[in-house]
Amino acid sequence: MLTRDRIKTISKLAFPLSIAISANLMMDLIDIAMVGTLGHQSIAAVGLAAFSNTLVLALVGGIAAAVQGIVARRRGEGSKEPLCLTLNGGLLLGLGVGLPLAILCYRFTPFFFSLISSDPEVSVIGVPYLRTRYLAVPVVGMLMAFKGFWAGVERTKIYMLIILVMNVTNISVNYALIFGHFGAPKMGAQGAAVGTVTALCVGLIINLVVVALRFRGQGFLSVKPALSLLGRIMKLGMPANVQEFFFSFGYIVFFWMIGRLGTAELAVMNVQVRMSMLLLIVAASLGQASATLVSRTVGEGNVEGAAQWGWDAGKLGVIINVILGLPLIFFPRQVLSIFLHDPRTIEIAVVPFQLLGGTAGFGSLIWIFAYTLYSLGDGNRVMLVSFITQWLLFLPAVWVVGPHLHYGLVQISLVQVVYGLISTILITMIWASGRWKTVRF
Repeated sequence: MLTRDRIKTISKLAFPLSIAISANLMMDLIDIAMVGTLGHQSIAAVGLAAFSNTLVLALVGGIAAAVQGIVARRRGEGSKEPLCLTLNGGLLLGLGVGLPLAILCYRFTPFFFSLISSDPEVSVIGVPYLRTRYLAVPVVGMLMAFKGFWAGVERTKIYMLIILVMNVTNISVNYALIFGHFGAPKMGAQGAAVGTVTALCVGLIINLVVVALRFRGQGFLSVKPALSLLGRIMKLGMPANVQEFFFSFGYIVFFWMIGRLGTAELAVMNVQVRMSMLLLIVAASLGQASATLVSRTVGEGNVEGAAQWGWDAGKLGVIINVILGLPLIFFPRQVLSIFLHDPRTIEIAVVPFQLLGGTAGFGSLIWIFAYTLYSLGDGNRVMLVSFITQWLLFLPAVWVVGPHLHYGLVQISLVQVVYGLISTILITMIWASGRWKTVRF
């Protein structure tokens, strides 16, 4: 039962995470908002590059859920191993996987971008932006380990504060380098990429210092993780990595299809997808809070109590996201005007944004249950559902409705609604089946 005390417990973890995730997502939105004054080509280039970057970051993103799940469960079990041991393993994997990825992706960025953009002006802007972002892949991999650690030890306020400092850094450097203020060179869209990379590096340094000071004697960077621990982190994180990779790759294909309708449509969909992420911030934070509470309670031996934490987080997510979707339903033009400046572009985006606001409630369950299942080691089925619904249902339907039949964004948005509903039902069924209760690691 969703009592006031349980809401307070969940919110204590989720609220700082929601602020942190908001600030994190705002890095891309700030890039789009600032670069948006430079024209449609710049918006399209930054949008395509950001999703291409996300495609690569997906290969290190699962480290967060894995580290969080192991740390929280070991705390529930009362383990005597050094608290930072799992964090050390996550940092090692983040660096070891991220560094070769960064080198490889930097080398092949021009070729890759030529496949996803047919507009030469978009490519000229997008290639240097994306190359700069790729330099930070190993940094993001290590930040994922810190993210999981702070959530696992239930110190989400610290994580929130670090992300806020990163965001302030990003805004400041963006403002200086995009427009050439404070004596800095005017770099345009690439200046936004430099700002984001600078903010990520600042965040990594702060994390290293804070953990070293707060967890002295807990083995931070001094206890070598065993191969078995690295294997557990990889096993837990791999389904999330694969799912996020194909999800991000699917959206690159999706954007390619939308781009065939026109640059204005591509700009609208770039903003819409990021707005959907912004709407689901609470769901993502509740998913991370749920993962900690469920994993810790499983470690204590109370699997039924663990299940109830997941359901309670799901209920909160639906209620809150229904409320958050209301401005998009009733004031779509006012919201759109923040990111888009052409009246025609705003008009073709109105109905898709209203549909987005109207479906935010049930869509939140995907984020909450999927992240929790990944942290519990039951992510293979989530990965399978995500792949099938996106690649065998959603993308073929978008191709038929859009480029083939030449319908517009309204019809494509209806396809998105059906795709989200089916995915939500299937992920919720996986959670309800309870197979995750028997997973051991």
